[in-house]
Amino acid sequence: MVMITDLPFDLEKKILARVPKVSRPQWQTTCKRWYAVRQDLLSKKHLARTGREFILLLNTNVFSTTINLQGVHNSVDPVMEFGGKLGSLQDSDDLQIHDIFYCKGLVLCTMVGKQMLVVCNPSNRETRYVEPRTSHGCSEYALGYKGSKSSCVSSYKILRYCRYSDKQLKRTVSEFELYDFMSDSWRVLDIDEHDWEITARGVSVKGNTYWVAKKKKDQFILSFDFSRERFGLLPLPYESVGPEDFINNKYDDTAVLSVVRDEQLSVLHQYLHVYSSEMKIWVSNTIDTKKVSWSEFLVVDVVLLNIVSFVLEEEHKVADDPDDDGKEERTSISIIGKNIQSLVYDEGAIDGSWPHLMNYVPNPVQILRKGTRKSKRKRTTRRLFGKKR
Repeated sequence: MVMITDLPFDLEKKILARVPKVSRPQWQTTCKRWYAVRQDLLSKKHLARTGREFILLLNTNVFSTTINLQGVHNSVDPVMEFGGKLGSLQDSDDLQIHDIFYCKGLVLCTMVGKQMLVVCNPSNRETRYVEPRTSHGCSEYALGYKGSKSSCVSSYKILRYCRYSDKQLKRTVSEFELYDFMSDSWRVLDIDEHDWEITARGVSVKGNTYWVAKKKKDQFILSFDFSRERFGLLPLPYESVGPEDFINNKYDDTAVLSVVRDEQLSVLHQYLHVYSSEMKIWVSNTIDTKKVSWSEFLVVDVVLLNIVSFVLEEEHKVADDPDDDGKEERTSISIIGKNIQSLVYDEGAIDGSWPHLMNYVPNPVQILRKGTRKSKRKRTTRRLFGKKR
């Protein structure tokens, strides 16, 4: 006899999609997984009517959110709604997440303490634990894939980068490692010595990762090609300002990267140290790890401090900017555009927890290893985006 839990996941979703909405209370306690799938289907229908879906890291938790911008240019206030919450992966206490990295439908979560990584695919509810081979407080992680095969788990890799001062060697040391999903193992990368420093969170475009970095006072884009396993340098669409031009030493320049449709790179910049209120955003025309060209997207007069991430809405030509006020320990999310500045979120923040807002597009890629899929699915029959905030 075939049980419904043995059915393919796609067929299971089709069956649950036909369940009348009014009957949900009766089967909510019957099977939590079915309830979570049904809630996800309903939220997708709601999303199609209301606005775009985003992933938001907030106070060590991750939420799905939607922002409705309909009528924003006609004095209609935008609305931000919280959806499900990334809950426990082992039916225990909620995960404490330090940072997240998005790549083609997959979310790489770095836990508080950086002792464990978790890769999640919210669209098919699969998760995978990855234990770092070495643990260091300065470690930063990025997720990418080689070639154009974003639907094949064998193409995915995790990059670990760490740069720190070694007291015994009396010099700065850099460590680079790659994790391979198929072999479930780490290996050390042989990277030439460098003297650049990453200054902003990385983003993934077409499987490769890009950061804002600097060498002395010169800023540029640092890229990592997951196929060639090599770093590269690309120009920013603005000129770096030298120390002789500094008027205000209290704030550094704002320089943050974002992704448009998983295919284009975007950069937000503001010269805060020369008291400039002009914020500019550019979008790449072409982008790979060897070359880039830019077009100006938006220019506005606004001052927002400590912007840590942003996303673009091309149709309405606005940007959603989360910023963290370190002095008052608050997180704010604003909608910025021509003659538009609307605050959609403003609450207290946990000390040391930096928000992160990013686009989310589902991808059915399976991330569990062959031969362990069935047992792992039983262990992880819980919802990824199922618990309301």
